[in-house]
Amino acid sequence: MKLRNLSIKYTVMLLLVGIVTPIYFLFTVINYNSMRNGILDNSQLAVNQSRINIVDTIVSTEKSYELVSTYYDGMMAESLQLFLSAYEAHGGDVFAIDLDTIKAAFNDNLDLYIIDANGVIIRTTFPTALGLDFKTVPDFYQTLTALRLGRDPEISHVTTDLKTGELRKWGYIPTADHRYVLEVGISPGALSQYVTQLNYREMEKTVRENNPFIADLRVYDKNRIILGSGQTETDPARVAIIDTVISSGVDYQSFGDSGLLNQEFIYLNTFAGGMNDSQKVIAITYNYDAIIRQINGSRIAAMLIFLAYTVVSMVVIYFLVTRTLTEPLIRLTKSIKAVTGDKLDFEIPVTGSNEMGQLAQSFNDLSLMLKSTLVSKKYLENVIDSVGDILIIMDQDLSIRRINQYTRIFLGIGCEAVIGQPVTDFFDCRFSLSEISEKLAETTHLENLEGVVIRADGQNNAVLASISPFRGEDEAIIGYILNAKDISKTKMILKKLEESNLILKKQESILLEQSNTDALTGACNRGCIFSILEDIHANTPLIYHTFTVTMIDLDHFKSINDRFGHQAGDEVLVETVQIILDNLPRAIFWGATAAKNS
Repeated sequence: MKLRNLSIKYTVMLLLVGIVTPIYFLFTVINYNSMRNGILDNSQLAVNQSRINIVDTIVSTEKSYELVSTYYDGMMAESLQLFLSAYEAHGGDVFAIDLDTIKAAFNDNLDLYIIDANGVIIRTTFPTALGLDFKTVPDFYQTLTALRLGRDPEISHVTTDLKTGELRKWGYIPTADHRYVLEVGISPGALSQYVTQLNYREMEKTVRENNPFIADLRVYDKNRIILGSGQTETDPARVAIIDTVISSGVDYQSFGDSGLLNQEFIYLNTFAGGMNDSQKVIAITYNYDAIIRQINGSRIAAMLIFLAYTVVSMVVIYFLVTRTLTEPLIRLTKSIKAVTGDKLDFEIPVTGSNEMGQLAQSFNDLSLMLKSTLVSKKYLENVIDSVGDILIIMDQDLSIRRINQYTRIFLGIGCEAVIGQPVTDFFDCRFSLSEISEKLAETTHLENLEGVVIRADGQNNAVLASISPFRGEDEAIIGYILNAKDISKTKMILKKLEESNLILKKQESILLEQSNTDALTGACNRGCIFSILEDIHANTPLIYHTFTVTMIDLDHFKSINDRFGHQAGDEVLVETVQIILDNLPRAIFWGATAAKNS
């Protein structure tokens, strides 16, 4: 259905819906974006708060460790000197040192270790640490080697034992010969009296339970060991990030396609410096499935609200348009349909001064005007129908407005089928509709337009037409009149005459050719040759500078006829003439038949 044929009611509804719907949609989008941003902001607040809580928990725990750590610094310094004196007293024989005696001197609160140049614990009062190879922790082994080759002792902060995972505090002193590192460590039992070890696994579990956005939480020390499990990180990508964060002291963050924080590695160092500083990396992986579900729910809710508003608006608009526009129009249309050509004195009731009332009054005024022109119109139609030629009345755009009775009979079609159609749909000449319009703009008359009229049965009749202007009372051109005569029969007679003339010319050409050529060989006969020679003689040297006459005789030709027959002799003559014609195209031959019997 074309839009121009759509009911006014539905047209107005579409227009209003086209205005209201984008506004609703805009409000829905704004509302959805506001909710979405609110959800994202709240999620980021939760993520930030969780990050702060994790860092504060680790820092506060390590500071509580350090309060206890300083209590043991003096005892550890004293024990290291006693340990070194025992080593020197036994001439560097580490297996001669009585480690248990030294441990007893400090109320069994210490454990003693002797580490050789290969980083292996070769003697200790803590049996489970015997044979521990620090080369498996390259960074610590490098630091231990530097300490062994140095002179100064080193006392660490409270840290986690690599073997047992328990809290320990360590002291180191190199031997004077740099062969060994002597180590003392506060026993786990002594430290546990004053501090509670941070349970990293429990902390990770609690954080994940309290924050649905955190999918994974791991805390690494500077040696890439996962605190709480004692395992070393093996993922190359994570190892590279951890090393970068440790070396630079700068946090690392990665974001997903949605722009949300996907993963971050937080640098933490509660007590910088020393052999066993507290450098750590907190690795947090986020999961926003809950946010995405919430956002999708908000999107669906917003779309449902939008659809509900749209449906309600369409119902309200339909009701208002029907009551205020279409129903009055329908009533007016029914009243107008009651008016016919014989009943122009009918008046439509004017019910108000609005647009509908003005429309009814305008129709009443128009009815009076039509009534006054009815007689003139009928007289003009009788005059048009009395014309015995094709007569088509057109508007300024060359669309058909009226055809006379002769044209209707000639086309085999009624007025209603041609009204409003371009004249070129029924009259085809060498010009298009636009070209005819351009020519009429230059000169108001067009004469002797030869074309065809297309009839309803598909037959085309040749016509000779003219187009002249049709003027109104003010002499302005209000349309055009096409007048045409059927010249089909005349064209048919002329065509037959032309065909007869062509046949006569063809027959004349055949007779002329037969009179000048030999029937067997196709060579010029005697009359043709003499005619050509006379022309050459008359025009030499005006046209022909030189010419040659050659006579050719076939010797013993009679023997061919006698031996092979006259038909073979004819074939020899034809082939001989053809060979000469192919090689001397301008030669003239005569006497071929005369030579047949010679």
